[in-house]
Amino acid sequence: MAKTLWTNATFVTMDSSRPRARALVVSGEELEFVGDESEARIKAGPGAVLRDLGGRTVVPGFNDNHVHAVILGDHYLAPNLSGLDEAGIMALLKERWAGAPPGRILTAYSWDYPSCPKPRKEILDAAFPRNPVSLSQFSGHAQWMNSLALQAIGIRRGGPDPANGEVLRDPDGDPTGIVRDLGDTALSRKRFRRIFFNRELREERLGLALDTFKRYGITSVQDNSWFYPVVGSLARLRRRGKLTARFGCWSLGRQAYTTPAMRASIGLLLAARPSWRDWIRAGPVKFFLDGAFSTRTACLSENYADSPTKGGLCVDEDVPEAELEMLASHRFQGAFHAIGDRAVGLFLDAVEAVAARHPNFESLRMRIEHGQLIQSRDIGRLRKLGVLVSAQPSALGSPGKDENILGRERAERAYPYRSLLDAGVHLSFGSDIPGEATCDPLLHIHMAVNRSGPERIGVEEALRCYTVGSAYAEFMEGRKGALKPGMLADFVVLSRDLTTVPPSEIRDIMVEETVVGGTSVYRREEG
Repeated sequence: MAKTLWTNATFVTMDSSRPRARALVVSGEELEFVGDESEARIKAGPGAVLRDLGGRTVVPGFNDNHVHAVILGDHYLAPNLSGLDEAGIMALLKERWAGAPPGRILTAYSWDYPSCPKPRKEILDAAFPRNPVSLSQFSGHAQWMNSLALQAIGIRRGGPDPANGEVLRDPDGDPTGIVRDLGDTALSRKRFRRIFFNRELREERLGLALDTFKRYGITSVQDNSWFYPVVGSLARLRRRGKLTARFGCWSLGRQAYTTPAMRASIGLLLAARPSWRDWIRAGPVKFFLDGAFSTRTACLSENYADSPTKGGLCVDEDVPEAELEMLASHRFQGAFHAIGDRAVGLFLDAVEAVAARHPNFESLRMRIEHGQLIQSRDIGRLRKLGVLVSAQPSALGSPGKDENILGRERAERAYPYRSLLDAGVHLSFGSDIPGEATCDPLLHIHMAVNRSGPERIGVEEALRCYTVGSAYAEFMEGRKGALKPGMLADFVVLSRDLTTVPPSEIRDIMVEETVVGGTSVYRREEG
């Protein structure tokens, strides 16, 4: 097998034993050598393919710790309402959905309160009287629905509210059209079945997501796959040589125990193709504990600054301990969505109770997804209990909005990256795309490094969170996250060195090339 010699670059390795290198040698999908150019040429041999990188910078491939790949692709195919006011939303939807057949569910994404503060069902009723309409709010934790959509999920004036979530009503008890954190409904089940269980639709969306990942230098993703057909599609893409990112495939809630099709399908794949273990893996089981800041449904210990509510859990308080007990019994990793400080504290209470009953519980690497507000007393508990924080710096993009929602003091200590790292908590970075606006790791590193306040972190710390940290979060630190011999040859060629440019210029660095398993999957076109 021909080797490839990559030279004339600054290699930022994330390997503490050799932080910088001048060349590397790739053999198959692995790094055979990382070090000086003269020795690399000897290791590569006279028949090696030479890649001169022209003085650019190379870093390990970015590993996004939290994505929704199929839904990301679906966002590209649906109307994007981001930043639009009511008039703009209605103009776009009327144009896009002109001639939609009666009864078809119409879905669009990413409206938000700052630009559309008073959404009402009557606006949608007038424009689309014959179609259920469900518009997802920016966070994904609220939907703006018309009357037909509300009726489809059993919500009406004078009727009961669902067991989970919240239905906003006017003083007369009439639903306004806004629902929050309802979870699985008749409409969502119908839509998910259409997207996830139709091969053509599913793989079209995966293709769009993969195009996005490689353009941003993302070589691995930890994906909210949820439904086992996604695994089959990833396998087909791998067989065809079109899988350009490595996937950890998550299952959702108790389906991992009651219908273990997700793990069974992955197990069959790996039994047939042992060499695929680095490409398609079983990830953690996902659970939701609360909502989001923007919908005022994240569970806080004190009221929101702009609303007389603390939010709340979307499950009963005894559920986290029951789920953790089940995870510990099956030796599964869990990923728990917890944004508010009270949700995090209650989760850690449950972890303490379960860990006391299960030796080596820490080895399961339980994860808090997001962890956007954490009490200082709980940061030490995170380290003691071995709980990881899977954070998304993309959430830092609206500091003014956070200050309005949380108040200045809480907004300054939200997203506590400095405190977590100083306490020795394992911290990883990702995007939650499309729950956030972009999955660009360089932009997210820029945000983490250039934010104001005491929780700002350094460039190399942020890069480590996006590489070594994310690999640790999926038990892959022995194969990913650093450039050293024996690791997978996943790396990104950058136009400039993010560790030496002025921090304010990190966001302007370009991904020139993305390499996965030694194969170039993306090169930026000049001009």
